[in-house]
Order: sequence, then C-alpha cells, then structure tokens
Amino acid sequence: MKEPCVDCDKCEELLQPFLDRDLTESERIEAEAHLSGCAYCNTRYRFEEDLRRFVHQAASERCPEQLKQRLAELAREA
Repeated sequence: MKEPCVDCDKCEELLQPFLDRDLTESERIEAEAHLSGCAYCNTRYRFEEDLRRFVHQAASERCPEQLKQRLAELAREA
C-alpha cells in the first residue's frame, strides 16, 4: 500500500462527511474518485465503515441483566 499523498489530505477531510452522506454532489464525486484510485484511503474508508457498523451493532444489542447488575456493583465499589 502506498503512502498518503496531497490528495489524501483532502480525502481525510471528506471521509466522515462522506460516511455520513453529508457532502455536496461535487464533493461526493471527488471523494469517490479518490477512493477508487487510492489504496491507502480506500483501506481507511473500509476501516471506518466497518467500525461504524460494529459500533451500531454493539449499541443495538441488549446488555444481559447479570452484566448490568455486576457493572452497578463495580460502580458502587469505586
């Protein structure tokens, strides 16, 4: 994988808004063009996308009651 380039700095600025789908049409096209040709930024993009998916999944799972009780006990002991 190659090192980041000058265009990677711009892509870095656009990455989170791109994932949030909060870019103008021209910014989206610019980000997609860069991601399609830059292995470095594409790897970062896939990591961020996977991380978001993991956090969303973890946040939507119910915490077992036994774990909640244990965490409450630990909080009281602290």
